[in-house]
Amino acid sequence: MLLFAILSDGSLIDLDGTFFIQLAVFFTAFVVLRALVFKPVLAVLEAREQATDGARETAKQLQKQAAASGSDFEDKLRAMRADAAEKRDTLRGEGKRTEATLLAKVRQDTEKQLAEAEASLEREASRLRQEIAAGTPALAKQIASKLLQREVS
Repeated sequence: MLLFAILSDGSLIDLDGTFFIQLAVFFTAFVVLRALVFKPVLAVLEAREQATDGARETAKQLQKQAAASGSDFEDKLRAMRADAAEKRDTLRGEGKRTEATLLAKVRQDTEKQLAEAEASLEREASRLRQEIAAGTPALAKQIASKLLQREVS
């Protein structure tokens, strides 16, 4: 059909007065729509994009602050752990020294008590030996009298 229109002497588009009216209506509609629709919509989209970018930037800043705070927290925690380990080692050393002192004192007291007990036992044994030695002749005399069934002098 297009070929037929070109081959015939008729034109595809007739430019008459309606073309200019349509062109005027188009530009008028464009200007009105641009002022009433396009600019407000573009402004809203731009504001939304700026708000989103602002929120992203704020989120990035907050993440950096959180990372820095986390790093500071880890550093402080590490320092507190080191301090606690140092105090624990100090207390452990003091405890061992106190234990050694107490054990030495208890050992000394025990050795003293053992020495006193041995001396007391030795004195008691010596006294008992003397009593037995003193009573042996009388006991021997009694045994001999009973065995012989007579009085032994």
